[in-house]
This record gives sequence, C-alpha cells and structure tokens, in this order.
Amino acid sequence: MGLAGEPPGRYTMDFIYDLPNWLFFLLCASLTVLFSVTGSWLVRPWAQAHALAKSDDYSEHNDLVSYFLGASGVVYGILLGLVAAGVWSNYQDVSNEVDDEATITAALYQDLATYPSVERKAFQDELKLYTRRVIDTDWPAHRQGVISQASSHVLRSFKRHITDYNPPDKRMELMHSQVVSQLNDLLRAHRLRLRGSQATLPPLLWWVLILGAVITIVISWFLVSQRIAVQLILSALIGLLLGSLLFLTAAMDNPFRGEFSVDADAFDSVLNEMIKY
Repeated sequence: MGLAGEPPGRYTMDFIYDLPNWLFFLLCASLTVLFSVTGSWLVRPWAQAHALAKSDDYSEHNDLVSYFLGASGVVYGILLGLVAAGVWSNYQDVSNEVDDEATITAALYQDLATYPSVERKAFQDELKLYTRRVIDTDWPAHRQGVISQASSHVLRSFKRHITDYNPPDKRMELMHSQVVSQLNDLLRAHRLRLRGSQATLPPLLWWVLILGAVITIVISWFLVSQRIAVQLILSALIGLLLGSLLFLTAAMDNPFRGEFSVDADAFDSVLNEMIKY
C-alpha cells in the first residue's frame, strides 16, 4: 500500500499547494506589485534624466516605451492565454476522467449482482475495497503529488479473479463477457486518472512565464509621468494583473492539488450506494 517515489521534475515550490487560495493569491500579487512599484521608483530618476534634454514633455519617450510595452504585452498575453486555456482544459479532462471512473465502478458493481451468491459477494467486496482504496489512499497521495499503488494492486487482483471465473451457463457467459468489458473500461479510466495526477506544466514553461512577466514589468519602469503617484499606481496595477494571472495558472496547474482541485466526491457517492445496496 506504499506510495511511489516523487516523480522527476516535480516543482521545488510545491509548498504553494498547501496554502489556502487567498494566501497564495496575496503572495503572488504582493511579490509582483512590490517588484513593479520598487523598480519603477528606482528607475524613474534615470528614466527622467535620459528621456529628454530640453523640456518636461515626455511624450516622445513614452511613445517609444509604449510601443515596446505593447509588443511585449501582446506576445506575453498570447502565450499566457494559450497556457491558461491548456491548463483549464487539462483540469476539465481530469475531472471528467474521474467521473467516468466512478461511473464505471458503480455500473460494474451493479452487473456483479447477477453472479451466484458466493462469487457475487466476493467480487463486490473486492470492488468495494477498490473504491475505499481510491478514497482513503489514492486521493491523499494525489494531494501530495505522488502516485499510490494501493488501488492498482486491488484492481489487478480483482481482474485476476474475474478472468479466472468460469461461467456455468450461456446466460452467465454473456453477463460475464459484459463484466469483463466493463472491467477493461475501468482499467483504462484508472490509468488515465493516475497519469492525470502528474499532468502539470513543465518547469521550463514556468520559467518562460515568469521571465515574460518580469520583462513586461521592467519595460513599464521606463514610462515617465509628471506625477510620481500616478506612475506608481499604474505600475502597481500592472504588477497586480500579472500576479493574478500567474496565480490563476498555478492554482489550476495541478488538477489534484491545492484548494482548486478535483475531489473524490464521485467515489464517495459510489461507495455510499455500494453500502446501501
């Protein structure tokens, strides 16, 4: 019932998934806003000194900076939009796969009711054990970013017992064939869930996203306003926007970790039905 070792390439910042979403958001937003405002404050004197030589009109300088800021924003916005869409799509896929696995488990449990009493009880008890292992062992492991083999062991044992069974008559042979087909679907759904628990953005892509945010913020430092308060407020808003987007992407990145994650409610419902049945 042990857990597999940590997969290669796991983030060194996994502690963020132990934080409540509001605290994680504050952390992301605070870092980007602080970086943006501090940099703008420090760079402002240099930017003012180099913006123009004879007047206080910074329009030409700001037009040039705005051009680069706009180009950077478009490229980064497209990248971040594609990543966010992919992360959300992956989250939805994993959620659907979990629902499918739970649905197949419930249907298989019902089909086992057609077996003779001795085999029926043995098979249903084993499938019930599988469901408990998913809830009690697999999900806590998913929350930690590792893969548990507990439910896999039970499912392999269940498959071995099902395939070893010899139907006594033609009717039972047809039902057994349907059960085997359902079992194959369950095995497929089980593998998809385990694979989905590791379906996260690669670290290299995270570095590109963070670098893009830094470049966008740094370019904004070179904008010069007559009033420093206005410039700092605008810098803070840019930092807040980028921090919020990075938070949202990170919160959805791992479908089984953090507060915004796929839960085991579907299997809880199936187990309650099994107990009542």
